Amino acid sequence: MSEDIQLLIDDVVAKALAGDMDPINNIEDRVTRSKAKAALVKAKRSQPKTEIKSNASENSDVKAKDTIEQVVIASLSKNFSNFLDGEQNGEWIQIKAENWFEIAKHLKENENLYFDSLQCNTGFDLEGGMLESRYNLHSMKHLHAIEIRIKVSIENPDIPSVESLWRVADWFERETYDMFGINFTGHRDLRRILLPEDWEGWPLRKNYEEQETYHGIVVPKVKEGWE
Repeated sequence: MSEDIQLLIDDVVAKALAGDMDPINNIEDRVTRSKAKAALVKAKRSQPKTEIKSNASENSDVKAKDTIEQVVIASLSKNFSNFLDGEQNGEWIQIKAENWFEIAKHLKENENLYFDSLQCNTGFDLEGGMLESRYNLHSMKHLHAIEIRIKVSIENPDIPSVESLWRVADWFERETYDMFGINFTGHRDLRRILLPEDWEGWPLRKNYEEQETYHGIVVPKVKEGWE
């Protein structure tokens, strides 16, 4: 990676950590944009865990020094049942896909949480035939952040769309759909964003095999200038 690109990534990541995602989203080169998003996720993980004080009646049963993950789980537990998906590790919240839209609406609109900014949403191909969508949420008001993860099977890769809650999710979800084939149900315009609409397969899945030709044109196997 050239020094100029690294400086660009460092600059946009710093701005994103301060709450401004536009510089990252406006990077035209998709490879550089993806590297910037990955750097942002890494930078967020290296930040000290946020501790918040509970002074609202809704969180009266939460200890004063609980992490934001614990506070969010306590808040959601009062409004939703059986929403957690497996054991939690304290660095993110793993939830089931079924009620994601309603949960996301609560995360955004609840005054004590107020996650008004979706800073990143991307996908992963996990082991065992599972896909995962990850959401990095930030509160511009409370200055706390959280990561939500949702796993679905490759056979049924449906996750409710949140583009009507956070409009930036429009392109995020389309890119994740384009690369991983995760179907964001309820999205008002879910179609490919990087590849042509009639492209075959999902390029970032581990079992992806690139097609030999596209409309009679040989697809090159060597990607010049990607590194």
